[in-house]
Amino acid sequence: MSYCINPLCNHRQNPNSDDVEECLSCGTSLLINDRIRLIKPLRALTDNPYNYIEVFEVDDAGTQWNPVRKQRVMKVLKWNSPKLVELIERESLCLQIIRHSGIPRSTIDDFFTFVIHNNSLTLYCLVMDKIEGQNLEQWLEFNSPISQSLALEWLQQLVDILDTVHRSNFFHRDIKPSNIILQPSGQLALVDFGAARQVTDTYLAKVSGSGGTSTGRGGRYEITAISTPLYSPLEQVNGKAVPQSDFYALGRTFVHLITATQLIDLPTDKKTGNLIWRNKASQIDKPFADLIDELMALLPGQRPQTTEIVLQRLEKLPQRIKNYRLANSKIFRFSKYTLMGLVFVGGIFLSIPLAANYLVVQGEISEAANDSQSAQEYFDSAIKINPQVKNYISKFYFDKASRSTQKLRSAKKYYELSIKYNNQDVDIYNNLAFVCQLLNEFECVTINYEKALKLKPDSWSGHYGLGTFYDDQGKKDLAEQQYQLAIKINSQAIPVINNLSRLKNLKGDYNAAIALALQGLQKTKEPKLQAALYKNLGWALFEQNKLGQAKEYLEKAGELDPQRADTYCLLAQVQEALGDNDNSWLNWEACLILESKVPEVFRWRGDVLQRIRLKPNSRQVRTNP
Repeated sequence: MSYCINPLCNHRQNPNSDDVEECLSCGTSLLINDRIRLIKPLRALTDNPYNYIEVFEVDDAGTQWNPVRKQRVMKVLKWNSPKLVELIERESLCLQIIRHSGIPRSTIDDFFTFVIHNNSLTLYCLVMDKIEGQNLEQWLEFNSPISQSLALEWLQQLVDILDTVHRSNFFHRDIKPSNIILQPSGQLALVDFGAARQVTDTYLAKVSGSGGTSTGRGGRYEITAISTPLYSPLEQVNGKAVPQSDFYALGRTFVHLITATQLIDLPTDKKTGNLIWRNKASQIDKPFADLIDELMALLPGQRPQTTEIVLQRLEKLPQRIKNYRLANSKIFRFSKYTLMGLVFVGGIFLSIPLAANYLVVQGEISEAANDSQSAQEYFDSAIKINPQVKNYISKFYFDKASRSTQKLRSAKKYYELSIKYNNQDVDIYNNLAFVCQLLNEFECVTINYEKALKLKPDSWSGHYGLGTFYDDQGKKDLAEQQYQLAIKINSQAIPVINNLSRLKNLKGDYNAAIALALQGLQKTKEPKLQAALYKNLGWALFEQNKLGQAKEYLEKAGELDPQRADTYCLLAQVQEALGDNDNSWLNWEACLILESKVPEVFRWRGDVLQRIRLKPNSRQVRTNP
């Protein structure tokens, strides 16, 4: 059969024949955009006004970007209200930019409008690759709750997909079992990006509610709230979704999968608001359950902040589960209490150093099993027996914090514990300040950098760290002051020279930026630092309209470090100014896809994405420098 695209047609089903070119009922062309035939609806075709999207399996003859004829999926927006058009445009842009085998692929020619001539109705059409398989809501109807090993495997796959999504500066906003497909290969796919949102400085300003005020509250922006009951966190229901909102939905999805219980049937703790589910998932060990609960934390700041953090947690989870099982085994509990009894009775059978060392080892095991309270009890008991183990314990916490820097809350706790056992180590204060900076705990940042500089006033790294803090806060003068102090102490500190050169560019002092970049290039042979300095040099020359030189230095930066998004953003702008639009577009794609936390990159991305949105069918995105 072949279906008519006209939603107002009285009889949309037509014979599946190439000879039938127009709908037998309403006369609308059955060949859409000279390439697509609608084979069957994937959702029921109804007159319900709330059913504003129709979805079809289609036969696509292909385009220059997707030349192979194949069965694909097409979404059709029936009602062209501005908000709905904006959503399907955003979904198209999202699927064009994101590249992952677990996400449907779409190209620039797969988004178009189709006008029904007999009633002038304009339909917005989005074509994407079809992902074969069964969604997890359907799969769970005929299968038992998933095991811990399968849950770990599936969570790893989904976070890997989300990692690509988030690194592309989008987030999904509608993760749930019915939007996850189990493919015949056993791999999962994430579909339906109709609610996806782009992360830009403007969007973050909107969700912060700043509205241009200094208080950060009482904003005047309107943001479309899209939510799925039971899977969407409160901030998303209120129209203030953030990337961490995806983690909440992911955690709730896995509660449904590992309990095989509808979320509405699970009780909620009246004091905390947390879902009570562990009693229905006996196959899940505490370390894994803790991670799922952390994903579902009520506030975004209490959840893991990035996909990278979740992936690191998942990598270490099997060993933590193993340690947890060991620490909770009957043999371990028996030996623990037996030994503690012997030690406190008088250490009859054990020498004092051996007893202390044993307690230190048990403290390390308890910490590995996420039993921090028992670990500190062991360590404190060991110090009472043998004070000499104090430095060892301080180093243990310092090393543990260093290994879990991306797990920021834990890192902070471990650095604070390390200071408890050794309060004269400058590196501990510097590292704690840096972790607090990542956590946006600004008082903690300044206090610990000040303590580090008080212990060692000539520490260039302390001034450098404090400078980066002021830099992140937009306090450019204070940042410059700290960078200058760091360079005065250590003229070979290339990262400081690089940051100061970048700061000069941001302040419009391009000659100073060039001088610093050249100074740094004379002092380092390290490729990544050279790339950063060449980037600053090219940036300054671009702003001075010296386009040929700017292009040369930015291309050098790209060769030395192909993963720097800011280099490609700048090179794209230089090539646009030179009229080289084809190469400019290639560099804009790299600018959009590569990971970056640099504020100016988000600004440049926002500018080009806005232009793409205004001209979705054009690959040329001209701009003024």
